[in-house]
Amino acid sequence: MLVNAWQYEEYFPYTVEIKIIDNQIYGYVSFELPTPNITITKSNGAIGIDTNVSRLHLAIAEVLNDGNLISYLKINLHDFLFYDKNRKEYEEWILGHKSL
Repeated sequence: MLVNAWQYEEYFPYTVEIKIIDNQIYGYVSFELPTPNITITKSNGAIGIDTNVSRLHLAIAEVLNDGNLISYLKINLHDFLFYDKNRKEYEEWILGHKSL
């Protein structure tokens, strides 16, 4: 975006903030990135995700484009409450890389 703004004069709104901290000058620049148009269809099927609090768990269902169930999974999240940050991130990584 910044290169295009410079080369093609395609400018966009931004905010600049200057702060002095411990006799050092810091400059902060912020701007919004454009979000692409997302088209969600069920042409290849769908995945449904449901979070539940009363019995802390995550339910996942995978269906074909005709609505027939392919697989489902229920993940108990209660133990995550007691993990430290590193262990929690490790367990999340393992869950994220498990196949249904």
